[in-house]
Amino acid sequence: MAQIHKLEGELVAKCHVAKLYNMMTRGAPSLPQYLPHIIHKYQVLPEYGEIRLGSIFVWDYIIEGNSSTVTTKEKVTAVDHKNMSITYTVFEGDLTIGYPSFAITFHITPNLEGGSNKGTVKWSIEYEKENEHVPTPTPFMEFLEAFFKELDVKLLEES
Repeated sequence: MAQIHKLEGELVAKCHVAKLYNMMTRGAPSLPQYLPHIIHKYQVLPEYGEIRLGSIFVWDYIIEGNSSTVTTKEKVTAVDHKNMSITYTVFEGDLTIGYPSFAITFHITPNLEGGSNKGTVKWSIEYEKENEHVPTPTPFMEFLEAFFKELDVKLLEES
């Protein structure tokens, strides 16, 4: 029987949480312009409208310590715009090597105290290893942490 593993991370965002969520949904194709040193390509299919169940994300990015670009295709398998949460399931690309299943969820929670527009970004990955020799995807978790930290800074600079 396959064992599902889970890793989690979080960041207290300094930028407006609605702006951050918008960047992860409608603004996603512009991510390479915000973070060109780590995101090389980010495409959403279909290429119009709001992210919805079944949308496909194709992206090329750099994980620190890797000399080559990582390519991933993910399908939106759960979305809740009201609660700012999206789950992507990887179905093609580098993250399928050694991992028969790999899903990424992020959820943004506004801080409602004191009328703040800031909040917390939480992300998790649930994955299954092909065998016990496959490493834990810690570099991908570190990538997500760097990604959200740098995106938060860029969006804060725009405010």
